Amino acid sequence: MTPEQIGFKAAFAQDPDSLIACPACDTLHILDPVSAGQTAYCTCCGFKLMAPKANTFDRTIALAVTSAILMIAVLSFPFLKMSKSGLSHEASILDIIFGLAHGWYNLLAFAVAMFVVTLPMARAGALVYVLWALKHHRAPYRAKEVFLFAERLNPWAMSEIFIIGTGVALVKMAGLATISFGKAFWLYCLLVLIIGLKNAALCRWTVWSLIRKAPT
Repeated sequence: MTPEQIGFKAAFAQDPDSLIACPACDTLHILDPVSAGQTAYCTCCGFKLMAPKANTFDRTIALAVTSAILMIAVLSFPFLKMSKSGLSHEASILDIIFGLAHGWYNLLAFAVAMFVVTLPMARAGALVYVLWALKHHRAPYRAKEVFLFAERLNPWAMSEIFIIGTGVALVKMAGLATISFGKAFWLYCLLVLIIGLKNAALCRWTVWSLIRKAPT
């Protein structure tokens, strides 16, 4: 057993929270204080282990609430406008979902409703639920499960993919009708930006450490 392994074993015996494992290569590190604005990397593979941010809870909560408000606004306004031969039609995202809901297209309607609307809203709600309580120095009921649920939703909330898919579809339909963007499209583009800022503002290591320490 090497001296480094002996040190890790002793640290783990005293306080399991004094160690952090690299998600990429599983190398164990003894935690040292990391100030806001600094970044700690794995000594083996260079993976970013933690990057505490100043006011991470305030910014993440504000951006999560903003994303939820924007999603409600997106559902309330026309997403696309189509016109041909003097006839025009406006369609919101809800119109698109309900318009697809027949036959085998029910699966597509379900996918759009889940990945584009429901999951981003659910993740925003879960983050606000956990972070608001931690901001007031307590852990909410089942905080670990709720925050883990929010983290697992992140790869499946495909807001940016929907924008790319919409752009590809419009290119293919350009010769069939005159298509213009409604207010909801531009609001949705803003929503994608807000979601990206929210993910960047969140310090996961800070959240997990406070969940372990905060009283319920």
